[in-house]
Amino acid sequence: MEEERGDLKKQTLLFRDLVGDELFWFTVSQNVNAMEKNRRRFEQLALAILEYFECERCCKCCREMPIHLNDEDIDRIWKVDGDALFDKLDENEVDDYLKTPCPYLKGNECTIYESKPMSCRMFPFVVIRPVPTLQLCPMGKKVFEEYRRLARKYGKKDTKVQWDDDNASDRNRLPDYCGSGSGSSEKKAVYVALPIGVLEKFLRYLQTEK
Repeated sequence: MEEERGDLKKQTLLFRDLVGDELFWFTVSQNVNAMEKNRRRFEQLALAILEYFECERCCKCCREMPIHLNDEDIDRIWKVDGDALFDKLDENEVDDYLKTPCPYLKGNECTIYESKPMSCRMFPFVVIRPVPTLQLCPMGKKVFEEYRRLARKYGKKDTKVQWDDDNASDRNRLPDYCGSGSGSSEKKAVYVALPIGVLEKFLRYLQTEK
């Protein structure tokens, strides 16, 4: 891994030497802008698709998954919880994540439901670079099964992706998340990659069905 990072750094510096600082930083900014545009599009698609589904409310995501907060989330939740929010952040994470299980979960109820983070609003769709993904929790399985049904109906082909551990395709699955804080090796989640183009088709299928 260290060797790969070293090679990447060398290639980056070589590219910078070849094109010059101005073009190099322009290229970097364009890539960052493209990533941000894709992230925003993913959020839009996830929220639009989830309008057609009802959450199972098993709360496994609240109890087991790391919940990321963007700047807008922090501003919104701070207005509700004040500085107490910062005591609920995971100090072991470099970025802003709530502690696990979520400190805003009481029983099976979210105490900041109207102000909840974007990562919660779009769950079980999750941002994992470089491809948008779907966590196959009970809700995610229902969403994915509907996608498979509509893909067969309108796309005239079946999907090869499975969530069953025995039949899963390694090409289409991302590594299982095992959690970093507990030291447990128990599998917490299984993900499947669904690119932006696939999600756009899925949304059209749902709209057609409606």
